[in-house]
Amino acid sequence: MVANKTQAPKGRRYVGPAETAGFIMFDAATRVRVQANEEFTDRILNIDKGMQALVGPIMTAWDIVNDLFVAAFVDRTRTRFGKFRPYLILYPLFGLPLELLMFILPYFFSGASATFVPKIIAWAAVKMLMELTRGTIFEICRTGMIANITPEPQERLSLLTKANLLSIGSSLPEQIFGIMRDVISRSTSKWTPVVINLKMRNLFFGFGIVTAIIAAGLSLYFAMVSRQRVFGAETAKEKPPTIRESIAALRHNRPLLMLMLAEILNGFNIKSQLGTYTNSILNFANFGLVSGIAGGPISYIGYAYVTKLRQRFSTKALWIASENISKPVIIAIFFFGMIKVKNPAKRAKGVTRMFMDLIPMLIAYAVEDMVAMTLYGCKRVIPDEIRNECIDYGEWKNGFRSEGMVGVLRGMPAKITNMFGSSMTSLIMKLIGFKTGVDYNKQSEKTAIGVFAMATLIPTITGFIALIPKFFFNISQKDRERMYPELAERRAAAAASVSQLAEDAR
Repeated sequence: MVANKTQAPKGRRYVGPAETAGFIMFDAATRVRVQANEEFTDRILNIDKGMQALVGPIMTAWDIVNDLFVAAFVDRTRTRFGKFRPYLILYPLFGLPLELLMFILPYFFSGASATFVPKIIAWAAVKMLMELTRGTIFEICRTGMIANITPEPQERLSLLTKANLLSIGSSLPEQIFGIMRDVISRSTSKWTPVVINLKMRNLFFGFGIVTAIIAAGLSLYFAMVSRQRVFGAETAKEKPPTIRESIAALRHNRPLLMLMLAEILNGFNIKSQLGTYTNSILNFANFGLVSGIAGGPISYIGYAYVTKLRQRFSTKALWIASENISKPVIIAIFFFGMIKVKNPAKRAKGVTRMFMDLIPMLIAYAVEDMVAMTLYGCKRVIPDEIRNECIDYGEWKNGFRSEGMVGVLRGMPAKITNMFGSSMTSLIMKLIGFKTGVDYNKQSEKTAIGVFAMATLIPTITGFIALIPKFFFNISQKDRERMYPELAERRAAAAASVSQLAEDAR
């Protein structure tokens, strides 16, 4: 058993420059990928929205079952490399091929209809295996390593802030992809729609494979240079906690219960279709990049005062404020977008309402982005720190750490409600007449209005219900001041016990 022999005094720094660089690269790896997104599923692979809604519950049931078994297996892992590093090192071997296969599927099923059963089965199977590898194994180990890389909470907060601030270039591949996507998709005067979709398929394939390999490499580097430094009091026990013990401990962890409830309620939220709106109505994949130019500098300035805000305000206050500060602006954008266009030249081109006009919507969303960016640093850092605090709080109350099971129990009920929200979103998109597998500007005006509402008003209003549990999140500054010194004593005692057992064995 490997354990930390001493517990650091408050304020000590554990993580050196090489490991900090690895941590930043690891964070970048989660953003560098070009994903098999909604446009890929709807337009390139051409999966019917109704079929997507039907397959959703099957995927969720699979996800819940594999989550429980994987979390229990990881939590019971004891190696000289720690709990999580072995899986992060092995991930490229079993996760990367599946990501590559997803981008190859459109070549296997070229020309197949949106309801072609073999294509839907193949897509669902690959997606389910990806959920097991990248969605469950990798995510449990990723969050576990972040929670255990240092026993000093301020250093952990500093690492999260640096990672979010300095991994700026990680979104560059996606931005280049978006530019190329727009060039291809908006060149309707030069190429037929068939040629455009062929080029789009090749674009997804090339960027998907290259970025997946880069992400795997960055993750592997972190796994090689990182160390697990937090070993809870359970390291002195012969057996790790059972599944039953981990689940039973949940009732003593009120912060985790509130976090779970917030995510459960958020799962019922109708999912924002902003990407579908900007791609299928405005035909501009780089909408977010351009509208975010004005807010970019504000977001980087915001990272500078994350630590100060953290010291002055409660986690709860920053959590609520950072996630909701721009929602009133989004509601205003909906009503602005619904204004009818009177310009005859624009109406002749099919621009009948303001939300169909690219320039005014870029300006409107630039305003929204500037408002959101004032607390962007907190929005990126605080959720990870909340999860880490819940893990530490559980150890404080129950006497053992259970990172894998905490992650699963936190997310499992939300997956059921997310399934409901995602299925409802797909069904609503089908009911408003949204067509998959078609080129830009082929949706009716009624459908376009529905898509815009699904990108703005509807998800914003349905999302407010998730605010309620956040007001009952109860880890205060006083709790932190008591919790971390007590944990330090317990961990030191456990480490001394393990060292004594090892000495006696020799």
